[in-house]
Amino acid sequence: MSRDEITVDIIDRFQREYPVDIYGMAQALKIRVVEQDLPDTISGKIEHWWRGDFMITVNSRHSRTRKRFTIAHEIAHYVLHRDLIGEDGITDNALYRDNRIGDIRERQANRYAATLLMPKSLVRRAWNEGVNDHQAMAQAFDVSPAVAEIRLRELGSVFWSRPQDTLLF
Repeated sequence: MSRDEITVDIIDRFQREYPVDIYGMAQALKIRVVEQDLPDTISGKIEHWWRGDFMITVNSRHSRTRKRFTIAHEIAHYVLHRDLIGEDGITDNALYRDNRIGDIRERQANRYAATLLMPKSLVRRAWNEGVNDHQAMAQAFDVSPAVAEIRLRELGSVFWSRPQDTLLF
């Protein structure tokens, strides 16, 4: 298997239950995750670490859901932009921006981060299990309400029908 196929396989294994274990996913991808006291303007960064492996640093002062999104965002850089992670890494400010790699790549990482944390198949399952609004979805997936609302909008969930009770007569 190629490195990319292995990456896809690992991600798939962690997207079978919600909330997605983003810490476990990073570990399986051989990405070390550390928390560090960073300025409030810095959410996190990904950088080369040791023997070809990578390390994600997240701001220890941020909320749990923010840390989860930051880890997913940095994994997205690893998957989508690995060749652009230089010696000094990619450092994302509080708006998930690193001017060195450009807004387009940052938006790609944001969107991919949301799909890592809230894959369509799991969102659909949660919806069918009665998790039908962005607040409940945020709680179920351990993401912020803003992330859940944006992801539901992206998936067009307002058009999903609710499961109907089966009539027995």
